[in-house]
Amino acid sequence: MLRAAAVVMTLAAAILGLHSPAAAAAAPQLIDQTGRTFTLESLRGRPLIVTFVSAHCTDACPLVDAQFAAAAQEMARRRLSARLLTVTLDPKHDSPATMRALAKRFNADPRYWLVAGGRTRDVQTVMQAFGVVAPEGDDDRHASHSTFVYVVGSNGRLEKTLLASTALTSDVVATARSLQDGR
Repeated sequence: MLRAAAVVMTLAAAILGLHSPAAAAAAPQLIDQTGRTFTLESLRGRPLIVTFVSAHCTDACPLVDAQFAAAAQEMARRRLSARLLTVTLDPKHDSPATMRALAKRFNADPRYWLVAGGRTRDVQTVMQAFGVVAPEGDDDRHASHSTFVYVVGSNGRLEKTLLASTALTSDVVATARSLQDGR
């Protein structure tokens, strides 16, 4: 378990471009619900809480989306500086337009919650950096996948991993508050 965490942290650091400007230039690009292209490196400076979902999932993903929506509203109300990021784990089926529709369905305010897709290669690189496991099923979809939530500090370092649970909204808000307070 510790070895897996170290691998995730090392890969996340590489994706976030912490080791060189050249790595940041080659970083994978994602597209948010406003159509803006960005890299994870460009989000540094604010704490970032990241999850991966499929827009077509009918299991855990809609629950995580609903909890992120509630967390984003509470973070806005409290004026917390952290930002949420939801990335598709199924870029073959979840186009940026599909992710935009998902953002609209959950009223994702891009000041607090980015909902993103992108080119398959770029999304898969980001997934690998966070250690996301999402094998394709028989129908070419990702029927099963990991449901972790990753907390990245404003410095771009992976701080901790949360479990998706019924307490996710309060966990996300508490984590965002603690990151802002420097705890």
